[in-house]
Amino acid sequence: ETLEVNEHPRSMKRIDSLDGLLDAVKSSPFCFLLVFIQSLQWALAAQMYVMAAYLAPVGNSMGGEFKTAQDEWGDLPTIASIDASEFVSSATFVGSLLLGFLPGVLSDRFGRKPIIAISLVCIAVTGAMSALAPSFLFLVVARVVQGFFLNSIATVNFVHCMESVAECRRYVAACAFGLFWCIGYAIVAPTALLVGSWRWLIGVHSIASFVAGLLLFVFLPESPYYCVSQKKRRELEDFVKKAEWWNRREYDVDFDAVLNVGVQDEEHSGTTIMGSLRFIISSPRLIILLLVVGYTQVATLLAYTGLSIASTALEVGDANWNFALSGLVELPAYCGVPKFIDWFGGKPVMLVVFTGGSVSLIALKFIGPGIPALFVIVWLISKFLVTSCYFCALIISSELFPTKCRALAVAFGLTLSNIGSILGPHVGSLNVFWSDLSFLVFGATLAFATLFIAIFIPRNTSFDA
Repeated sequence: ETLEVNEHPRSMKRIDSLDGLLDAVKSSPFCFLLVFIQSLQWALAAQMYVMAAYLAPVGNSMGGEFKTAQDEWGDLPTIASIDASEFVSSATFVGSLLLGFLPGVLSDRFGRKPIIAISLVCIAVTGAMSALAPSFLFLVVARVVQGFFLNSIATVNFVHCMESVAECRRYVAACAFGLFWCIGYAIVAPTALLVGSWRWLIGVHSIASFVAGLLLFVFLPESPYYCVSQKKRRELEDFVKKAEWWNRREYDVDFDAVLNVGVQDEEHSGTTIMGSLRFIISSPRLIILLLVVGYTQVATLLAYTGLSIASTALEVGDANWNFALSGLVELPAYCGVPKFIDWFGGKPVMLVVFTGGSVSLIALKFIGPGIPALFVIVWLISKFLVTSCYFCALIISSELFPTKCRALAVAFGLTLSNIGSILGPHVGSLNVFWSDLSFLVFGATLAFATLFIAIFIPRNTSFDA
């Protein structure tokens, strides 16, 4: 063994830990390729979240030449004061709620890469079915099925990226995810105006999802943290080989040392679904954290989805501009939140953004659209703060749990959050009872989340490998 080490050039440092491996590739083309491919999927996820604002807008508020579902099938019925068109939005989140936890569970068992790649192809197929829907009911059902795979590109993919880059590059990766989310969100409006029909809007997204799945399958290796925690030597070697090819250099890696050091605090056996569940259930602290994280994401996505879907139906301003601005205003949140967490810690930042979001949303109730300029400004500030709440909760949830149950825990939180996503588009129906009551509901749910964060979330969080 000594002779083998000495045969390597002296300039080649021997790598004997997972952190050492990630540090070795942190500033390389390979690292940026990983971040690009995985953040690209968030652009697709963003479009799945907000596309319904154009597919079947509430009250068919789009106008212009864009053809909506209502234009094709006529005015849709009202069910319990809820416009049936709103179900196009909530359908995706119903699917995610029903089976959205499975991608996280399966990724802990079979790996991050295959689950994400398969999910992207399934999203493309179900999207094509939606685009060819012969009826409104078929469209809603197809979007429910598509929702089964949303968690893969929203959370499993995010976990994969955070596990594939050095700690000092996670801020850059988080900003890239936020940037691509905003890009995906914002280009829905110009794409809709370009294609002119809800069917073609879905079709373009389906094609993009299929291409992204192919790129991921060809170029993306398995998560090195997953490889180490599950002692997957062949997959770890594939990670190194891909890094060597893209970076045009060799790495002297002691795979036995990396695997042994990396898993010294983990169970050596492969993770099973029941094993992950037993691991969480065995710890009261993890159970409490799981419930708190779940509620914070319910509260944030209740407000986020409600504001996003309603952006094309605001009583002030142009529908297309309101939609585009509501997406672009999120960019400072995605770039700023990770840095502030790095500077001040997760809990203080969570308390600030959740408190601010609650106050601004409640303020909207009393401002009202009677003062258009002030209303739009505070509305955009609220969207920025709600986005900050969501991203902050997602980052913290990926740090609170150990590797062997991390994807399951994060996926559980997002799956539970679909309750908020399902209800968000319908909260506006409460406004018939009291003007702008929806803003009070959004603000109150964030206020309760702030209280739970203050009591249960630890001040110092750590990315437990």
